[in-house]
Amino acid sequence: MMTNETNPCVAKTLCRAGRKYSALEQCRALLLVWSERRTPAEVSRELKISGGLLALWQERALEGMLAALEPREGARGPEQGPALCVRVKKMLEKKMAEREGLARMHGRLARLHNKLIPAVPPPVTEG
Repeated sequence: MMTNETNPCVAKTLCRAGRKYSALEQCRALLLVWSERRTPAEVSRELKISGGLLALWQERALEGMLAALEPREGARGPEQGPALCVRVKKMLEKKMAEREGLARMHGRLARLHNKLIPAVPPPVTEG
């Protein structure tokens, strides 16, 4: 006997009710927004998800793209940027600025830490 959990059709429906979407479905949703075929509100409404979840998908996708497109050590060749719509280009620029800001902040914190907490001298041994 097939239960709701083992029936593939019902299980897939239950996943949708629980708002679990595959990576492919998330990509398609984001591409609809980024290609300006649909607004974020329309995509959210169609998928029955919150705008916040769609924004989270965008953040994760942008992080993944940036990580994947970082130049690898030893790779050479002319840097030729991809043709992006204005919206995606602005989001990527914002994400890069955030990354650079975090790196600068971590450097400043490390310098302050070293100033405030001087190196501990080695223990003196009597001998």
